[in-house]
Amino acid sequence: MEQNVTIWMPILFIFLAYLAGSIPSGVWYSKFVHKIDVRELGSGNSGGTNVGRNFGALAAILVIAVDVLKGWLPILLTKHFFPSLDWAIMLTGLASILGHAYPLWASFRGGKVVATSIGVLLGFWFNIALVQVGLLVLLVFITSMVSLSAMLSYAIIAIYIFIKSSSLIYGIGFLLIALFMMYRHRTNIHRIIKGEESRLSFGLNKSKK
Repeated sequence: MEQNVTIWMPILFIFLAYLAGSIPSGVWYSKFVHKIDVRELGSGNSGGTNVGRNFGALAAILVIAVDVLKGWLPILLTKHFFPSLDWAIMLTGLASILGHAYPLWASFRGGKVVATSIGVLLGFWFNIALVQVGLLVLLVFITSMVSLSAMLSYAIIAIYIFIKSSSLIYGIGFLLIALFMMYRHRTNIHRIIKGEESRLSFGLNKSKK
């Protein structure tokens, strides 16, 4: 019986992490406050970037904060209760990210996982997450493209974790997150290659419109 509890408790945490990740903050915010589904506007994405473009900076900050917490809190809880189970901790992070991408509460149409992936990184290794965020901001200033900056900054940190971590599970796990983030941004990648990706009105390569 005790062995079964030991096995099933972390599995329960992983399932709950998916449910937490499934909270569609952008969709619920837009529907409750503006009476429209943000996925019907702009890029069709439910994440903070599209929310910000349509409803302003404060709305974006609120949605991004919730999305970060969806990845951060499940990791902290799993690390607290199962500190020696690397597989449970990593799968908890992956589950919350999959929940954000394919939310149960929003017809499995979610965001591009940037904020929730940062939240997972914060829970796993706080200091290196701050480095990733700093790198993200720097790249946004250089490129004026959020999508490219998010993918590059996370990939760099994932490679660093793969090299430095003593746990192969963490190393492979964060590489998978980086690759999944690129998959979720596949349309952005096509636009970047064609020189058609949207640019911010900020930075060295800002939009001239």
